[in-house]
Amino acid sequence: MKGSDKIEMTINIGGEILTLETQFENQDLVREAEFSVRQYYNNTRRKWPDSSDRKILAMAAYQFSYWRQELIKNQKMAMELINKELGLIDDSVTSM
Repeated sequence: MKGSDKIEMTINIGGEILTLETQFENQDLVREAEFSVRQYYNNTRRKWPDSSDRKILAMAAYQFSYWRQELIKNQKMAMELINKELGLIDDSVTSM
């Protein structure tokens, strides 16, 4: 199989079996994502034992989305800092 070939994978999130299609080279990434969700789900389940599976999954979905938004914000700030530094470098090279 080539890295550009797509494969079908089955994952288990909160007892729900999902089938998805991904690039061959992304198999490890898919398994890592599955593991992260399962780990977060299990930890949340221990903290909130009386909550329904649906509520636990909603809490997990919210938390992962929040972390994604934080990551996007940090990435944007990093790109702004890089662009500022590149501008300073350009200015110093131009003034030589």
